[in-house]
Amino acid sequence: MGQSDTRKKLIESAINLFSKEGYFQTKVSDIVKNAGVAQGTFYIYFKSKEDILLTIVKTIIDEIYKTINRYEKVQLEPNEKVLHFSKEIFELLYQYKEIARIFFFQLYCINDEFQQMYYDTSQQIHRFLQQTFNDEVLADILLGFGERLFKFEILMDNKPLEQTVEKITAGIELILKGKK
Repeated sequence: MGQSDTRKKLIESAINLFSKEGYFQTKVSDIVKNAGVAQGTFYIYFKSKEDILLTIVKTIIDEIYKTINRYEKVQLEPNEKVLHFSKEIFELLYQYKEIARIFFFQLYCINDEFQQMYYDTSQQIHRFLQQTFNDEVLADILLGFGERLFKFEILMDNKPLEQTVEKITAGIELILKGKK
């Protein structure tokens, strides 16, 4: 097994265990046992349990940034662009909803690096929305609505993705009603 394969197995193991057991209940020894590698192998790739979680969160954030960059170049009407963008972001975050739950409800409030990641990502999404509509208040409303839906509908109430995407679509259409 190559180094990148081992690293990938550790990350997949961490995602799996963090999702099932929770971040604080999972130990490095659990991650390596689940991945089928020796304990020392973990420290070749990661400094700590927090470091592997940071790696996972950064991977998700990188995907969000790629989505923003792609939609900045897409030639669609602003309303359509934001509807498609929002659906794609919800689908991405839904794939990692247990990691998002850990991030939003356990770590971003207590760790400066996670707070900065949250702030930077929110600012990038806000910038995209503001540039799309040339309206800062509208960007604030859309970002707040989307974040609330994700946290409450998906993370707290565990509603299905399809139901939440329908709600985000209806909400965005309502907010944008009359906006050209």
